[in-house]
Amino acid sequence: MQEPPVLFQRTNARLFILGAITLVAFVSYAWGLSSGLSVFTPLLFYFPIILAAYWFPRQGVIFAVITGILEVFLVYLFSYPDLTEITFAVTTASFYVLVAVAVVISSLSGEMRDREARYRGIFNSSEAGIFVVRNGSSELIIEEANPRGSVLLMEHPRDLQGKKFTEFWRDETARKFFLGVLENDGTAPQFETSIARTDGTTIPVLISGARLPGHMMVLMVIDISARIAQEEEIRKKNDHLELINRVTADASSASDIGWLMHSVLAHTRDFTGWDLCGAYVFHEGQPPSLFTDGDSELLELVESSDSEISLAWRDATTAGMPLRWNGDGKIPEGLPPAGMVVPLASGEENVGVLFLLSKENVGAFPDQLVKSVAGEVATAVTRINLMERLAEANRQANLYLDILMHDINNANLASLWYGDLLLEMLSGEPRVVATKLIDGIRKSREIIRNVETIRKLHGKRTELKPVDLEAVIRKEMHLYPDTHLEYAGFPVQVWADELLGEVFSNLIGNSIKFGGPKVKVTIAVERTEPGKVRVIVSDTGPGIPDDLKRVVFGRFARFEPGEHSKGLGLYIVKVLISRYGGDIEVSDRVAGDHTKGVSFRMTLREVSGR
Repeated sequence: MQEPPVLFQRTNARLFILGAITLVAFVSYAWGLSSGLSVFTPLLFYFPIILAAYWFPRQGVIFAVITGILEVFLVYLFSYPDLTEITFAVTTASFYVLVAVAVVISSLSGEMRDREARYRGIFNSSEAGIFVVRNGSSELIIEEANPRGSVLLMEHPRDLQGKKFTEFWRDETARKFFLGVLENDGTAPQFETSIARTDGTTIPVLISGARLPGHMMVLMVIDISARIAQEEEIRKKNDHLELINRVTADASSASDIGWLMHSVLAHTRDFTGWDLCGAYVFHEGQPPSLFTDGDSELLELVESSDSEISLAWRDATTAGMPLRWNGDGKIPEGLPPAGMVVPLASGEENVGVLFLLSKENVGAFPDQLVKSVAGEVATAVTRINLMERLAEANRQANLYLDILMHDINNANLASLWYGDLLLEMLSGEPRVVATKLIDGIRKSREIIRNVETIRKLHGKRTELKPVDLEAVIRKEMHLYPDTHLEYAGFPVQVWADELLGEVFSNLIGNSIKFGGPKVKVTIAVERTEPGKVRVIVSDTGPGIPDDLKRVVFGRFARFEPGEHSKGLGLYIVKVLISRYGGDIEVSDRVAGDHTKGVSFRMTLREVSGR
């Protein structure tokens, strides 16, 4: 059978007590009237009136009025018609006083109950644990605790009454500091500490407090376990991002797989806390490369065992398949209790595997983290492999090119030598045909020379040095003894390299090619501004039309219909002048008439700015 509610039981008890006291008051009042003590007996009604007004504020005034009426009725019942004036006065005054007392007490009691209800509402519904304690010998005896406080300490509020709060707050240093602040300031702000529950678990909390009258104080305790857990989760994510950033930075800058794996494995092991972090990197047609960081004996244990785990391990690390285990007593003795293998996947290709081994069972596998690391490493390994393949391809291409140009040049030299002998033996139409043959061989030599120059341009770093400009120009002029060449200049050093002669070789060669054997070529050097010199190469050839001047320096540009040249000469000139920090432009030798020849004007940086 269900027990009546506590409130109902308390109300019935109060009604019983009030009825008994009221009955005693009326009996005593009646006895007083009959004994001639009517002046003092009305005071007996104050007891039930005060209790009724205090216990039942709304009904207390009505109870006082009814009690007063009954009192008057008793007076008339026992004293009429011998009712004296004093008895009448006392009875009347008693009636009004009883009603007034009931009104005052009911009002005060109602206001007090409203305040208590508000206090109870806050007290009982607060998300913070609230404890009213008595500071008896600094032991903090618990007088009252709200529901949240009982949940925090894992005890019923009734069971907490009389217990020492110090049993739960065991951090004596923190407690003494907190109580000192409370004693000096009357209040203590939130203070982070920890409390021990009844079941022995410890939780982080924030405690604040305030002093109350009568050596009492109120403590407010807030459980911050969730906040601490969130902060820990955020910290882990930040560490996760930091590791990924480090791995990404290493992966993007690495040019050697060994250095990359050494750095990445060390970072990964430090973050995860596993005892061994390693990787196998696959090589086509060769055994995989092994890299480790940590206790390498764990790897030896797995590799040397014949257990199912070891067989699965060898399959995973050989074929690039995922694998993970966490022993819980099911792993053969001597093997690492926990391990995982993650493929290094780049697109659809596995370039290796990343693995971790632990001497103990693990609570949670760092799956997402290791997969992210594996993805960055796989991309970097693929990039490094491609770079190595490209470098090897370039080495082979350069080797083939060197052999090709050497052999073709030797063949061309021999052909030119035999061609010169042939010209001496021929005349007429055969001599013209032989001359064209020799011109073709010379064009072949020019193409090879341009290709070699471009290869040097793209294959070497720019390392400029002082170069004697006049000496370079005169050396190139001596290579064309049958051409009308003029030079007007002075000794000067410019910033360039050993390829500067190619500029003048290509310009003079173009003038001869398009102007014929009677063309006149002039080379002039002049100073235009401090730190710079201008070189002007002009010829009396057919010139360049205005619509072609803007494209003449382009790669493979041709500016004569039917010409079979690949147009590399002026492209090389432009690249070299830009390499030296100068510029070049083309114009008519005679302003406004492009048919009178062309002028190439270039600037170079003078050494020491003389």
